[in-house]
Amino acid sequence: MSPKSTPREQLLQAGSRLLTDLDMSVLARSLSIASVVDEAGLSHQTFHNAYPGSSRAGERGGKEAFVEDLLAHVTLQYTKPDDAGHLSSDLASYFEQLTSGLLRRRMIGAMIASDHAGARSSLAPEFDAMDDAVGDALRLELRELGGSVRTPLTVTGLSTVLVALLDGLAFRETLSPGTVPTSRASAAVESLLDWAVDPVHSDRRERTTRPADAPASVEALDHSRADIESDVIASTETLFAAHGYFSVTLADIATASSLTVADLKRLFPSKVDIIVAALTPEFERVLRLGRADARLEVEPIAALERSVNRLAEFVARNRSMSSGMLLALSFEQFHEPSTVTTIREQLPLPSALTPILERGQRRGDFGTEASASELATILANNVVIRSVSRSEEGPEQVSDYVLRVFLSGIRAR
Repeated sequence: MSPKSTPREQLLQAGSRLLTDLDMSVLARSLSIASVVDEAGLSHQTFHNAYPGSSRAGERGGKEAFVEDLLAHVTLQYTKPDDAGHLSSDLASYFEQLTSGLLRRRMIGAMIASDHAGARSSLAPEFDAMDDAVGDALRLELRELGGSVRTPLTVTGLSTVLVALLDGLAFRETLSPGTVPTSRASAAVESLLDWAVDPVHSDRRERTTRPADAPASVEALDHSRADIESDVIASTETLFAAHGYFSVTLADIATASSLTVADLKRLFPSKVDIIVAALTPEFERVLRLGRADARLEVEPIAALERSVNRLAEFVARNRSMSSGMLLALSFEQFHEPSTVTTIREQLPLPSALTPILERGQRRGDFGTEASASELATILANNVVIRSVSRSEEGPEQVSDYVLRVFLSGIRAR
């Protein structure tokens, strides 16, 4: 059971409801105390208790204080769906909210926010939430289809178009009720999506087309293909290098590998699984050489320099896959947390540096203000980010720069 609203909250809610019926140019004189308390179901005395003082007496109180408070707390009363469903149904629900009063509040809110900083601050999260709801529904639909939007559109661009389309149709329905029912708005959205969403991204430039005689299943493949997984990894790396992690779909990879999407998913359920499979052997080499340095008791600073250089070489040799790994980590933590878990468990890059830093801290070579694992994470992240973003720099340049800055901060003084 929700807690009872305070008188102030009830007054503000009543004012927000009345605000949608007022001409903004006469807001101050039209929004009477009597109408607010009547809408809230409260008394005049309660109003004056909530907003003591009188503007008529030159005090900052009463109606003037209420109006200022109201504008700083005005709300669109937008309700974001709890569970995302099919894109068309989500947008139909969004349209119904618009035509049930949300569009009017959105327009009046925009008018208020245009010249009132408090209203802008209050309304910005709701405006963002409305846009984000459409964008999230679109991304979910693309994820389920395994496709993308047709060029030259982007996901953000298509989301903006959908919001503008629904706003415009809702405005027409508000002006002339019955002219644009929800079914007609849904049909317009479906028509736009039929063109804009491409399940196999067939319009990508310079893409590899699927051979006409491509096998329908793994069982029908030529048995001379001894290592199909390696073929998939090589195709994925080529596509990532040409188009980037986000633009490449499983359908693209399947086509380039002469597989069906279903068969590809049996081998690799996601792009992240391909990245992990590609990078794991290379990363195990970094770990193996680091363990050898430990057995040979290489000095911590020298061992750290050697391992950081190997990590930079590892990224440089696998730049496309490493870039995909970095993008997946930064993006998917909000959308697919399990993806982040998979990468961190299968490719724990800081683990190549943690034992060296621990040994250096025990010997007194490195400071102990931060834990070895925290330092290793910071160092590994900097190596990967610089290696990916500075393709013109070789591994030695990357490791020299990062270590010069890093060691200056952790050497024991």
